[in-house]
Amino acid sequence: MSAVDDLLAVQQEDTTTDQIRHRLANLPERATLEAVLAERESTESDRDALRLERLELDRRQKRVEADVEAVVSRIQELNDRLYGSGISSPREAREIQEEVDRLKPRQDNLEERVLEVFEEIDPVDARLGELDAAAEAGDEVIVEAQAALNATEADLAEELVGVRERRDAAAAGISADVLDRYDRLRRTFDSSTVVGFDGSGCRGCPSAMPAVEVDRVKHLEAGTLTDCAECGRLVVR
Repeated sequence: MSAVDDLLAVQQEDTTTDQIRHRLANLPERATLEAVLAERESTESDRDALRLERLELDRRQKRVEADVEAVVSRIQELNDRLYGSGISSPREAREIQEEVDRLKPRQDNLEERVLEVFEEIDPVDARLGELDAAAEAGDEVIVEAQAALNATEADLAEELVGVRERRDAAAAGISADVLDRYDRLRRTFDSSTVVGFDGSGCRGCPSAMPAVEVDRVKHLEAGTLTDCAECGRLVVR
């Protein structure tokens, strides 16, 4: 293989490298992983919000139940006095009974509020159960998506190793100055750094070669590497 063929091979491997890196940066597996991660984050956000709501309901429940317990305890205390032997007068008995009568509706009201809190808790617990299941399923999907991404990245990384080896092998047949020129020009011309001569001009040129330049290249030996005076690319005669 000639030095020019080696240079073209280097350019091909560099192009392949760029293509693989582009694929790595735009893998559908990564987009899938990002989507499932976003969905999982949304689920967790909803779950956190419901957990706070459930915690507040639990506090309300405990407060109301404590109020019920206090009223029940007071009623029991009053009844113990009323039906015990410590009453000193009918008036005292009447006052105790009146207080019990006042507390009974409050007890009923508080017990109704406890039931209302329970009714609020039930749908929250049901929704939390749904979100817990969704979170568990989401975690499994994330593991699968991550594994798929890892596998694809590993395959492409292996391809890059092969490309690098082939490039190094081809570059070994190119003189250091030519390879340096190619590397510098490639920053500008990318995959069209080294182009062919079509008999009337440089295949990479956006404009026509001057006739004198065309004539110069035509008289070069086939396979010779030269510079395009118009665009600066490396041209293979």
